Amino acid sequence: GGIAMTGSVLPFLALVGLTGLEVLVAALQAYVFTILTCMYLNDALHLH
Repeated sequence: GGIAMTGSVLPFLALVGLTGLEVLVAALQAYVFTILTCMYLNDALHLH
């Protein structure tokens, strides 16, 4: 029936959405870490 189909699709969509959100957060963390590392290395190598 339609109820069973909806009941099986919604958790799957929620799982896919949350997984995508986690990947987005992980990519953002990697980006921030990379930028901070580059800024630190730039300051360490180019002493003023």
